[in-house]
Amino acid sequence: MKIKILIALTALIVLCSCSKGDRIKGGSEIDWVDFVKLNGHSYTGSWENVIKNPAQVSTETVGKVKFKVADVVTNPDYRTKDGDAAFLDKGTDLYRVEGFKTDEVIAAKDEQRIGGYRLYVENDYSKNLQQRYNDVIKDNIERVELYHQDDVKPYKTLDDSETKRFIHLLESGRNTQNYSPQNKEGDPVYYQVVLYTGEPFAFAFSLVDDGVNVYFSPWYTRIVGDEIRSLIEP
Repeated sequence: MKIKILIALTALIVLCSCSKGDRIKGGSEIDWVDFVKLNGHSYTGSWENVIKNPAQVSTETVGKVKFKVADVVTNPDYRTKDGDAAFLDKGTDLYRVEGFKTDEVIAAKDEQRIGGYRLYVENDYSKNLQQRYNDVIKDNIERVELYHQDDVKPYKTLDDSETKRFIHLLESGRNTQNYSPQNKEGDPVYYQVVLYTGEPFAFAFSLVDDGVNVYFSPWYTRIVGDEIRSLIEP
């Protein structure tokens, strides 16, 4: 999960140069963003948005990956073209998502993702979706699902009262800049939290327990009250 978060945080910066000039800048070792290019549009894989209902993904294919650039292209001046993808295998089908135009959001099957699909959001359209925890309207949250790191099935779904308490604890946490994990004797435990609202996509983010504090990163790192451990325990 830590690797995934790192890719997601660096992705937007790298892709900006790719989407505007269709040209990758940098040294001979390229840090590829999770992108797809289709019909003149550049899409970025979204780690934050989760398909609310897999049935939203149509069986209609809107394109197919023609070339996987990661681990193959080493030329920093390579110009991306339609059919290119960073990490999707050649031949991967791209699907239309109900309620969205194909120049807004598309999807690829991925059994390693919650909901069974990896969503790709067109770069210019991304501002219309929830991209940060602070974008989520907390009063609209219908349910909260909790996942162990890299699992695709929830180990717990909070009931109404638990959901309200959980969100209250997240909201009332203490923002702390430059926070470092406190437990030096072992790795932190990572959880995936998915917030479901009335929107077509749920919002996902990581919650971390380092043995001393529980925290997440809505912007700066926010340390949450210890009471939250009673809600996230199986």
